[in-house]
Amino acid sequence: MNVKNLFRRQLNLWQWFLIVFAVSVVISVFYDWLSVRNEHRYRLNFAKELLKNDDEKALEIFEKWNQYIHQNPVIVNERINENYKIELLRKAFDSAFLENYMVEFLFCDADEYLWLEDGKILVNCHDFFEERILQLGRPTANKNLFELRQTPFDISYLGIVEIPRKQELYIEFVSKEKTSWWQNILRENRYSIAYYDRTELVKQIGTFVYPLKLFIPNDEQNQMFAEYEHYNHLVMFVEDSNDEQMLIVSRRIPRIQNRLSTFSFVFILNLCLGLLILLVWKRASRRFFKTFAQRLQITVVSIVLFAFVVTGITSIIYVQRLNSQKNQKVLREKTYSLLLMMEQTFGEGSPLEIIEHPLLQTKLVDFSEVYFADIFFYNRAGHIIAKSSVEEAFRNLSRDEMDALAFYQLSQEHKNFFVQKETSNNQTYYSSYVPFRNYRNELVGYLNLPQFAQQAELRQEIVAFIMTYINLFVVLILLAFLLVFLVIKRLTKPLVESERQIAWNEMAKQIAHEIKNPLTPMRLSVQQIQKAWNDQKSDFDNRMKNFSTVMIEQIDTLSTIASEFANFAQQPSLKLTEVNLKNCLNKTILLMNTKDIIRFEVPEDMGNVTVLADEKQLSRALLNILKNAEQAASEIENPEVKVSLSLSKNSVTIAIQDNGKMIPEEIRSRIFEPNFTTKTSGMGLGLAITKNIIERFDGTISFETDETKTVFYIELQQISEK
Repeated sequence: MNVKNLFRRQLNLWQWFLIVFAVSVVISVFYDWLSVRNEHRYRLNFAKELLKNDDEKALEIFEKWNQYIHQNPVIVNERINENYKIELLRKAFDSAFLENYMVEFLFCDADEYLWLEDGKILVNCHDFFEERILQLGRPTANKNLFELRQTPFDISYLGIVEIPRKQELYIEFVSKEKTSWWQNILRENRYSIAYYDRTELVKQIGTFVYPLKLFIPNDEQNQMFAEYEHYNHLVMFVEDSNDEQMLIVSRRIPRIQNRLSTFSFVFILNLCLGLLILLVWKRASRRFFKTFAQRLQITVVSIVLFAFVVTGITSIIYVQRLNSQKNQKVLREKTYSLLLMMEQTFGEGSPLEIIEHPLLQTKLVDFSEVYFADIFFYNRAGHIIAKSSVEEAFRNLSRDEMDALAFYQLSQEHKNFFVQKETSNNQTYYSSYVPFRNYRNELVGYLNLPQFAQQAELRQEIVAFIMTYINLFVVLILLAFLLVFLVIKRLTKPLVESERQIAWNEMAKQIAHEIKNPLTPMRLSVQQIQKAWNDQKSDFDNRMKNFSTVMIEQIDTLSTIASEFANFAQQPSLKLTEVNLKNCLNKTILLMNTKDIIRFEVPEDMGNVTVLADEKQLSRALLNILKNAEQAASEIENPEVKVSLSLSKNSVTIAIQDNGKMIPEEIRSRIFEPNFTTKTSGMGLGLAITKNIIERFDGTISFETDETKTVFYIELQQISEK
């Protein structure tokens, strides 16, 4: 016997729930393992990227500067003011470079000195930079450009340009893009990082508190993962440092509630999928919606799931709305603060002087670093004057013209503040606009602060909320299941008993009616034969013979009624085995085909079809259908009953067709009801018994009828085809 199919057929609601639970555990454990593995790989790649040595962009930029300086006579002219030279150097590159790099220029003469630490220390200019190169510098492909690496996340470049007359120009610049890149990764992944030199802590960033001294034995591995103080740490030894320098990237080990939330999420999805299957798959719905208690159980679980989904979606929308309001409030405060800084810096000038001010671009860059936001400055006509892009989304976007709606609101509607949602590079952000006026209240232009909401923080807040919510819900759903299977079952028991009592009362009435029908002719026959005996009728022998015939017929009728009722009430336990359907049909047809009107049609190339059933019960069901078909066909000339088999992917269908009269439309819906019959004799239990048997095999029974034929279809699950 196929145990797998047997288990599937005997599955009840509790078993279904346990299967969903077990599958959810397996999936969540595998997902956690895969997530940890992928996160380790991602953290390792991040650490390797931090430890990369050279920057090709920095080399290219420095070589362009070097070439520009030697070709420009103004720069090498010692009589020209150094501030003017620096301004020329800044203008030598487009604004995109200044937006991506922070740059400092310093001209040093041979005998020039620098004040350090707020004027407390005086050092020679050349000696100062040579000492920095000696301590932190690493050579690059250009002999005059050095990489200053204090830590893997504090990298700048120092270039030296020799100018005639013993003067040198020192250029120090650092990439905002790379700094923004690793800062975003730390924030989004909640990493902490630390850098050690000779076991001494040099610098740390993040929430984890690293020890000042760290001793990690080198076991000939350049990298390792270790757990300490509830954190998982990636330790990487810096190459060419004789294992004296280490970079550590740490991430907190997920708490137990985080792991439970993974299981909870998977469990809820599987539960919803299981309920959907129950609703859509007819065979499953017949099994699990068979009784009132089961229907009530599934209904309660469905209502709880629906309430969870609706409440969760509503809560997430509410959290996003609150976050949106918070971001708009923060952006408004930043915008007015920027406006105040601009007024303090440029408020004395006229509109034309402010627009042409040589430090306008530089100040926008400085302000953008203060407010961690991009700044765009438009003139009164809405054309771009200056900008300072920090976000990567704006670096390749010109934004030469002010947004049309914002320009209309500020210039025509005379609003003093306007904020709206905008989209750039498939990213949505809030963008605020405010008019900028000088101290004489003359309109200079419009300031624009487009700022991305902290999407990573928003996601983390929503994820934390969802994790807490679904963990709580899983507890509630487990309690709901206990309520469903224990309390509801107890509450519905009296109702079920009442329904059963009503059904048996109706059955008793029907039995009494059926028994009363043969008793009446029996009583009349007894009275007639008694009167003939008292009157000494000459034909008493013939009357006795007729009396005996009538009595035997009525006794047979009573016996049939008793047998049908006993069979309906008994419902013997099933003994499921692998049944050869063709052999079972052949035996049943051979038993029924006394009038030689039943034909079994099966293709020769069809193999032996096996189903999981109780052979005796299946034969009984087939016998009932064949008996009805034979009786229906016998009422017309040339009666014929056809039996055929057909296979689908996983099931086999038995079709029993007769050429008798069509079943009237008004009684088709009651064909399988107990006690319903169109015959003058019998209790109408045959088709009800047949339907019960087939459904206990997890099968289906249906029929089609028209003026020429009636076909009953029995569909069973196929085990194998040999």
